[in-house]
Amino acid sequence: MYSYYKIEQNQIRESSEEDYNWLVVKHGNEEEKKELLTLFDLPEDIFIGSDEPEEVSRLEHLRDTKLNNPFLYTLIDLSSNHQERIEKRLEPVTFILSKGLMITYVSRESNLVERLIEKHGNELRHFEDIIAFATLMIYTHFINGLKEIKKQIDQLDAAARKTTENNELFNLADTERDMVYLDHTLKDQNLTVNHLMERKEFLDKLDNESLVYDIKLRQKFANKLVTIYRDLLETIGGLFSDMMDNNLNHLMKYLDSAALVVAVPSLIAGLWGINTGGLPGKDNTIGTILVFGLAVLLGILTAVYLSKKDFSKTK
Repeated sequence: MYSYYKIEQNQIRESSEEDYNWLVVKHGNEEEKKELLTLFDLPEDIFIGSDEPEEVSRLEHLRDTKLNNPFLYTLIDLSSNHQERIEKRLEPVTFILSKGLMITYVSRESNLVERLIEKHGNELRHFEDIIAFATLMIYTHFINGLKEIKKQIDQLDAAARKTTENNELFNLADTERDMVYLDHTLKDQNLTVNHLMERKEFLDKLDNESLVYDIKLRQKFANKLVTIYRDLLETIGGLFSDMMDNNLNHLMKYLDSAALVVAVPSLIAGLWGINTGGLPGKDNTIGTILVFGLAVLLGILTAVYLSKKDFSKTK
């Protein structure tokens, strides 16, 4: 699907195929991709992985095209749909910037361009403004997504202190999986954004120091959040393991104590059950009752002793 825009006289407006300088392509099918590649003589592999969450963020010059001194800039956006798995939420965005024309390729579900025009339409005077504000919005999306994950981390932390149910362990695994994707995506993306922010030609045309500062600040904030939250998840994972070990220790303590309590009466009954003779009560009509009573009494005394014994002390 193609959308055409025109940027002129410091403003942006929707346009047509006959008069545009910003072309937005939303998840083109194979036919549209081939048409685009042929129209501008772009590399055949330029859009490979452009709809996959594992797409590599990059900044590179394109050679032997019909565009005037083009370079490619690919980032990964994070959608706000929290019901989807993380793979569905990561949406690659590719900008091909040249003199007089910019092409933007986004995934089918992406609404980045629409939100960008709605929120910053009055500030989009040049192609560089579009790329810079899009970068700013993408980091904002990651920060918002990480804040949502923080709520999940808090719930997991509370759950880890009182339960080790399978559902909570599954939630922990899902949250860790999300953080792995976000961590690697941001690390990969940081290099690309840093290279763009070092391009003197781009910065001169952008001519907006406050915007560059905001991008770097949100970049730093997102990186700090993902580092902190991954460490928190590791701590919670350790807490779950410690809680399971503690519960297992209590269970084993109970089972060992119960086995010992049962062993004492069994020992008494076993001794009086041998056939070698000489044991008291053999010829007494109430001998069985006395032996049974003795076994029960010793079992009770053993249980009371074990219940008051502090096994945490080594001496």
